[in-house]
Amino acid sequence: MTSVPGAGAGAAAPSIRSAHGVLAATFALHALLASAPYGLPALLPFIRSELGGGYFEATLVSSAFLFGIVVGSPIAGGAVDAFGIRRSIVAGTALATAMLALVPSAPSLWLVCMYLALAGIGYSVLTPGTNRAMLVWFAQSNRATAVGVKQTGVSVGGIVAASFVPAVSLAWNWQASFHVIALFYVAALCVASNTLLDGPPGRSGHAARPALRSVIATMLGHRPTMLLALDGFLRVGIQYAFLTFLIAYAIDSLHSPVAWSALIYALAHLFGAAGRVGWGWASDRLFHGRRRGPYAAIAVTAAVGFTLLALAAPLHWTIMLVSVALLGLSAVGFQGVGLSMLAEVGGTRAGAASGLVNALSFLGAALMVPLCGRLLDAGASFPALFAILAALSVLTAGITLALPDTPYEVPEDAG
Repeated sequence: MTSVPGAGAGAAAPSIRSAHGVLAATFALHALLASAPYGLPALLPFIRSELGGGYFEATLVSSAFLFGIVVGSPIAGGAVDAFGIRRSIVAGTALATAMLALVPSAPSLWLVCMYLALAGIGYSVLTPGTNRAMLVWFAQSNRATAVGVKQTGVSVGGIVAASFVPAVSLAWNWQASFHVIALFYVAALCVASNTLLDGPPGRSGHAARPALRSVIATMLGHRPTMLLALDGFLRVGIQYAFLTFLIAYAIDSLHSPVAWSALIYALAHLFGAAGRVGWGWASDRLFHGRRRGPYAAIAVTAAVGFTLLALAAPLHWTIMLVSVALLGLSAVGFQGVGLSMLAEVGGTRAGAASGLVNALSFLGAALMVPLCGRLLDAGASFPALFAILAALSVLTAGITLALPDTPYEVPEDAG
């Protein structure tokens, strides 16, 4: 009998073993595990109120999780290539689950940040792992659509977080939200343990333990990978800055109640889901597997959305919702195309490339979120902040156009 790649000796074969099953499982993993990184922005008003300080100090909580992702991603990417996708995701999720379960009992904010940083290290294996799973399970002709579908789980997780985090925080306190998040992570452990993530039966899903230093050196010398890393540094930073301050903007500037502000946050994630699938489908079908043009168009759309949000959103609720919808489609919904480019550029080292780019991308978020908080504490207005994010979105479009276009892979059954 053919052994299951990545399965331990004597372990039962995973029950989810088809391409569609793996896609559904990776969707579920992203939805369940997104409850932490996307639940944290929804906690910003509650943490800020409890601390009685400014935005900068309150953003340190979510930034701690992001810094954990930065630290863990290069190691996680190498682990995916060396030890297999399923083993790596199970180990990382187990670490994150344990740390998140400890957060409610932490006696100080700094200990909360330490637990969240360790949880971020565990979480960091998710994107490199599921990116490589899409590479080994799907051909280029439908890969971006598949990546978009699995990344839509992130948006679903954000929508769920927008519903339960404010409700739990209002009923008890913001720390209590982590009890629910830890339960979601336990469910993710069950999904990962029962899914053949490493590729179809009989196909090897991992390499022969490349030296981490050698792999990272190779990636650092690869111009397309580093351009994608710079692009990710900006795009993910823009994404998290937008999502982190969206609820605060609605509450502080538009004087919206918490429940309505949470619905606006959920709307951004809903359109993010549409963007991840829609842009991925367009890249696969309308642009025949090419990624550069759609990826640049996404950045331009984000610039338009931020400009509209800065100049016109306060004038009418309809304009506000249109702006958030546009930014959901673009500033949140770019990963279907972007992660497909990354997997295709990385090739057989897709896990390591994803890990390195993931680290630099989340470094952008970990730095940009508190810097934006510092700007607001210093007296900058929300429209000024959105104008800065619009300019950075234009810059990402320029970086994208400097990338080589993805060659179209002719399907095996063509012609």
